[in-house]
Formats: sequence, C-alpha cells, structure tokens
Amino acid sequence: MTCFMFNQWKLYANGELPPAESKGLEQHAVECPQCQIKLQEWVDYMLEEEFSAYPEVPVPDTFTDEVMSKLFEEVPVRTARKRSSRTRRQRGWDIVKKTGLVVAGLTALVVTGTAVSPTFANYVNSLFQIEKDADSGMKNAVNKGLVQKLEQKITDQGITFEAKELMADSMRIAIIFDMYDQNGKQIEDHSMKLQLIDSNGKDWLAEDGREESGSSHGQFFITELSLNDIFESAEATPDQLTLKIVPTDIEGKTGKWELEIPVDMKKAKEATKTVAFKDAVYQSPQGLELKLKQIEFSPSATRVMLDSTVPKSAYVEFERAVLMYDKDHPEGVHITNKKVEPTLSGGDIAYEITNEKGEVVAARDMFGLDKGIAKKKNVLYVSGLSSKQEGDITKWWHTFGPLQGEQKLKFQLQKVYENKLASPKFDLIPEDLNKKAATFKDETGSSFTFSSFSWTPASGEEKGKAVIIVEGTLGKDVVSIRYWYVKDENGKTYYATLNPESTRDKDGRVHFKGELVIPKLEQAPKRLTICYPEYTVEHHVNWEVPFEIK
Repeated sequence: MTCFMFNQWKLYANGELPPAESKGLEQHAVECPQCQIKLQEWVDYMLEEEFSAYPEVPVPDTFTDEVMSKLFEEVPVRTARKRSSRTRRQRGWDIVKKTGLVVAGLTALVVTGTAVSPTFANYVNSLFQIEKDADSGMKNAVNKGLVQKLEQKITDQGITFEAKELMADSMRIAIIFDMYDQNGKQIEDHSMKLQLIDSNGKDWLAEDGREESGSSHGQFFITELSLNDIFESAEATPDQLTLKIVPTDIEGKTGKWELEIPVDMKKAKEATKTVAFKDAVYQSPQGLELKLKQIEFSPSATRVMLDSTVPKSAYVEFERAVLMYDKDHPEGVHITNKKVEPTLSGGDIAYEITNEKGEVVAARDMFGLDKGIAKKKNVLYVSGLSSKQEGDITKWWHTFGPLQGEQKLKFQLQKVYENKLASPKFDLIPEDLNKKAATFKDETGSSFTFSSFSWTPASGEEKGKAVIIVEGTLGKDVVSIRYWYVKDENGKTYYATLNPESTRDKDGRVHFKGELVIPKLEQAPKRLTICYPEYTVEHHVNWEVPFEIK
C-alpha cells in the first residue's frame, strides 16, 4: 500500500475522510513504521508553533482546558520544580488557541473519544510519546498497545515515588517514574534495586542484584530493563511477572518507597514474531565460527541472536597501559595490564539486513570503530548485557529498531575483524614538534605524522597533561588502533588516548587525524617514545542467509 500523505491525516483528523478510507488509514499506520514516524512528528509539531500559519478558529476556553487536561493528565502541576509542568501546560494552552483547524480537529477527537481508533488514542496520550529521548521502539510498542498507565505512588519522609507508565515488550521492560519532595521539586539523586519475580516466586535478577538509577528524559525519569540476559527468547519468557522497585537511596535517605507492578507478558509474546535458522553456520579462514540462531521481531525492537566459537589458537596475551582507579588510587594511576584474549570475536563483525529492494534496513559494525568509517543503521542501544559466555561458546544479542510487517529479508555478513600484536616505537623530542613535524612508517604499512606538542601543568585538583596532534594513513586492511601508551626519558609508562576523525579513500584505506592525550603527566617530558601494542584489520566476507517474516 502506498503511504498516506500529510493532507490525508489532516482530513482524517477533521472527520472528512470516507469511513472506508479512514479505517484503511488506521490499519496502514499500525503496520507502517514510516507512517508511525511521520505521525509522531505531527503530534510533536502540535506542541510547537509549526502550524501557526493555518487559519485560526475560535476555541472556547473551557474546551481548551478540557483538551489539555486530557493530554497532560499524567503531568501533575507542581511548584518550585525544574522543567515546571505548569509552564509546559500554559504553553500548550497558548499553542492550541493559535493553531487552527488541524489541532482543533485532532483535540476534539481526543476529548470526545469518537472517530478515533484505540491505537491512535494511545499514541497521542502515552507519556512514552511525549517524553524526550524515548526511542522509536518504545513508541512503536505504545502504538501496538503494549503500554499501561500506572497509578501507583508512595510517600515517606516527605518524598514521593510515583510510577506513571509501563511499557512491556518481549525484549525489554521500561517504566516512566518520578520522584519529588513535598514542594514538588524533582529529586535526581536516587538509586533503586530491581526485582523481576515470576508466578513461582523466583527473582530472575537475584544473581546480579541489579541496581538502577533511571535517567532523566524530559519531564520524568525512564528506567529500562533489557530481557536479553534474563530470558533466552520471547518464548522462554513467563506470561506473568512482577516488577518490584525498591528505592535504596533518595538524597541520602533510606525509607519505605517500595512498589510492586504486575507485568503481563502474554500480549507482548503474542506480538513477537520469530525466525529460527537451521544449519546457518559460517566458518572464517581465521577460525571464527558463527551460528545464526534466530531473529526476533517485537514491536519495540529486532533482536539478532548469534553464537560464536573461537579456537584456542586464536588466544594471545595483550599488554596494555591503562589508567586504573581504586580505593588506593581514587585519582587514578598508570599501570601496565596483561591479559589473554581472543584475537577474534562474534562481536567484532559487520553485517547488514536488506529487503527485497536491496535497501539496508539494519546494519551493525564493530564496537569502537570510528563513526567516520563504521556502517551502522537502525542500531538500538538497550540496557543489559549483549553477550554471555557459556563454555567455549559466546551467545550474542544484537538489537535494532523494530522491523514490522510481512517481508522477505536477507542477512549479509560482510566483515570479520581481527586484532593483531604490534611493537612500533616512535621516538620524539616534544619541543621540536612545534618547529617541525615528525613522520614515521611502521611494519603494518601505516604512516603517522606527529606535530604541535603542548603540555599543561597541574593546577589544583587537575593533574598535568600533554597533547600531540597525530594524523596519518593506516596500512592496507588496517581499520583501527585503539590502545596507545608513551614512555618518558625516565622509562615511566603513561596511558594515552587518541580520538580520531577517520575517512576512507577510494581504495578503502583509512585516513585519520586527532589529538593524542597523555593524562596525569606531572612534568614536561624531554623525550617521548610512542607505542601501540595492537591494531585491528578487516577481512571481507560474502555470506548470505535469506529469511522471511510471516
């Protein structure tokens, strides 16, 4: 079906579409992510002055108050509070009076509850649609009816903890909540312990004792619980759960703010489609084995599930300079750390999911790869673990935004990345770099130019640091150098960081430029030796697995 245009939404809001066309519009919006995005943009615009060019219509004050009380019934009016909801409400009233037919038509539908589908009404009224930074997956879950209003709050010692709205998807649970004092002032300094209890009384979070603080998103707080590392799949998730939230500290106080929220997972499980794979195995020449196990499609997210196995021969000892913080070194101390790790990983891969037209609908690349050369699309960063070790096998969960509807797709593995040991040494006289840059070429075929040295002495609590500009071209198939360290004229080793901006040329070679920062350098060095212990290369792959969402 061809996507509906904005003018049709205007006609729909005003009740000017034929009944059959209105029903088709609603049904299409339920299944079309693009229209859902456009619809959300439209709802957002209604809270701004984007529609001020439309003709004004008289709106009685009583009607406006009723409309806005419906739209913002979950936003209590308080005083002496940051991001005042009263200010926001007043702004909303002013906007409604200015906007004209489009908003008047929509708000009439919201207030009267007529000529509007339940999914559309939920879409407009849900806090997940209004709150800043609630991602597209959360909003899509709302549109699918996987959200419930909560009317739970508890007050102790003049502090109120209030749960406002719950989103329960097969891949994650999210809750919007608020904490405020008797004057309505929001409290940001808090921590909570979460429990996820099934009907048999088992707490699925008991082993890790998960602590959350919730992040501020717009008017309230959102805390999110990924189900990746709790339940192996949507099918394995219990139908009924209880989310128990126990605030352990609010502004340094302990008290009785415990809430228990029933979570019905059955509807979320029914809304999730699963594609399982049999014998979808790739063996790389370097020894990495990848098994594509299954892909789950829920209203809130898409989850690719992989198993990886690495041979013992791929494990080597890496030695890195790090900045360690502990109780004996609260300000940090430079140490050298040795660790045996695999050179290959199921996380260090690049792949795409494409549709029948060849369009990329999701893409993932190696974590930590500079954004200038990484190919990522529709990646969804959720809380919780993305991998788990079980013997020789590592299980991976890669999460993307929702992919909806029946369609034929293709999983295309494109790259496997490998870490390799290195031992270059670039000897510099820092003072000379401001007069003349120094250029080196190493055994990987990479070239580096160092220039513009500066050193800032310690001041108060700030320790000294040095900065050197570095630019260069990496060797063939080399894509990243993530760990750097330097030694001064006395042989003391310092951890260093390089945050480059990278690009590729027509031959695929990576060019970069950035600042090499050496923290906690107590005095200006006379000589420096710059090193990196490892680098990453890419191996190109062409492995495809077609599948279909039914």
